[in-house]
Amino acid sequence: MKDKYETEEYVIEEDKFLRNGSLRQETELFDDDAHVKHKVISVRRIEFGNAEDWEIKSDNKTVLVLKGVRFTTKEKLFLRTVDGIKFIIGGFKDGWSSVSEFKRNLKGHI
Repeated sequence: MKDKYETEEYVIEEDKFLRNGSLRQETELFDDDAHVKHKVISVRRIEFGNAEDWEIKSDNKTVLVLKGVRFTTKEKLFLRTVDGIKFIIGGFKDGWSSVSEFKRNLKGHI
């Protein structure tokens, strides 16, 4: 059995897939026509004790940390969901650079 399977759209490396659980199309990260590498944006929820924060990374560099103490319980419940993570990524792409901007725009989603 080979370690690597290749098709036209996907490259699957079994050891990497099992480690991080992600499967991406190559076209998501690189635009062949314009020869531009796209940014990889990720959100990680950090839980420590009774507190929690959300860390936004761009190309594996931490660019913003949303402190959980600034959010209400209802807002934190929303941010823990898949829609909440999509909200955080969308806000970062729109240029929101502070917790207050996220809180102001979050009121329309809850």
